[in-house]
Amino acid sequence: MRVLLQGTAGVSSVFQNLMTFEDVAVEFTQGEWGQLNPAQKDLYREVMLENFRNLAFLGLPVSRPYVICQLEEGGEPFIVEREISTGAYSGHLLGRQRSLSTLPAASILAWKTALSNGCLSSLGTRDTHPYASLSHALQTQCCVSSPSHLMGQQYRPYSFFTKLTAEELWKGALAESGAGSRKGRGKRTKKRKRKDLNRGQIMGEGRYGFLWPGLNVPLMKNGAVQTIAQRSKEEQKKVEADMIQQREEWDRKRKIKVKRERGWTGNSWGGVSLGPPDPGPNGETYEDFDTRVLEVRNVFNMTAKEGRKKSVRVLVAVGNGKGAAGFAIGKATDRMDAFRKAKNRAVHYLHYIERYEDHTIFHDISLRFKRTRIRMKKQRKGYGLRCHRAIITICRLIGIKDMYAKVSGSVNMINLTRGLFYGLSRQETHQQLADKKGLHVVEIREECGPLPIVVASPRGALRKDPEPEEEVPDIKLDWQDVKAEQGMKRSVWANLKRAAT
Repeated sequence: MRVLLQGTAGVSSVFQNLMTFEDVAVEFTQGEWGQLNPAQKDLYREVMLENFRNLAFLGLPVSRPYVICQLEEGGEPFIVEREISTGAYSGHLLGRQRSLSTLPAASILAWKTALSNGCLSSLGTRDTHPYASLSHALQTQCCVSSPSHLMGQQYRPYSFFTKLTAEELWKGALAESGAGSRKGRGKRTKKRKRKDLNRGQIMGEGRYGFLWPGLNVPLMKNGAVQTIAQRSKEEQKKVEADMIQQREEWDRKRKIKVKRERGWTGNSWGGVSLGPPDPGPNGETYEDFDTRVLEVRNVFNMTAKEGRKKSVRVLVAVGNGKGAAGFAIGKATDRMDAFRKAKNRAVHYLHYIERYEDHTIFHDISLRFKRTRIRMKKQRKGYGLRCHRAIITICRLIGIKDMYAKVSGSVNMINLTRGLFYGLSRQETHQQLADKKGLHVVEIREECGPLPIVVASPRGALRKDPEPEEEVPDIKLDWQDVKAEQGMKRSVWANLKRAAT
């Protein structure tokens, strides 16, 4: 056992010779430390920590901080034999009497990193001593240097919270992982909501209220560089209260529901407007377009790794009301991401729909797409749209104002939309019909009597012979139209006797 007693000429000579921790430290080798019983080890720890407090209280420099670390952590503060022989220590502490300019910058930064990462815990207080730990004493009474050949390495205590991200920690706290949450179990029992704990915090702000120039306070003030300071307890409490209030206000804003535009019904996304698509990469904008939701469905896919994986499928239609319209499907785990994908994709698949006098279709259309049958009729101005609600939404995006449509068979929304665009994009205009037949195309209206109105003429030579008429016209009739024409169509509510009200 080596006892290092260098200052034995009294307190005055100790102050003159800069008494250090070596003057009162007792160092053991591993073998010597093992020969001590537990009571002797505890006594050694108490005496050494008491000596450190006394030195810190007097403002004297302290060397070998790693010994204090070992004592505080309950470790074995013995030294290795080769350290005794070579005298190689990780560093020494100098008092404020030495200027900072004589210390290498790398040494100061290395020791600051080691001290600021929590290698020392609180030693507690003794009477009226203002120093509670070694780190506090080092910050106020001394500066640190180390040999130039040593490099400081950041030390971060190993903890469960340092391994996981905030997202993973919140999942564990709110029980959002597992098959139960994916299947919607336990919805009513979950009252806690996720909070963004970083909201309201400022870089450099802590619970002790230190003011760091250039970090949380301005670097310059009145033309001079500010020094490190600390707020009073009242000011620090006010800052913490403001941060908590800001976080609560943000949570309150999240709970406020913004009333969106009503669609087809009050509890569905069908018919809801999503606004124009996002601008393109080259700066093109689509401000004259509008996007409407046609269908939102939750779909599931069974995978080997994640099991029953849920995603959202969205069908939307876009149009500018001037004949240009399109539709697309978007899929994503989040509903809003699916909306964004669908509306930005739909603008890249536009169809131009021809309209007669910008209000209706050119002729009646009957089509069958898979198991969906759609029958559309041309109507006069002011008739309106009497169709399926999805067809009404699409027609408004196209710019069709007057039309009758009847849907029979399957009402699958995707097949209905594809069939409607298929029929409208392949209708034959009056000019195309005139060029095809080589004859004038005329329209006969009730208000004009027998006088025909020419709506299109052929661009080429006019054909002399008229269009041949078949003995039996090949016209596909609809039974509902025949019943209505013959007066056979009656409402089931016609002879209903209602009670007097």
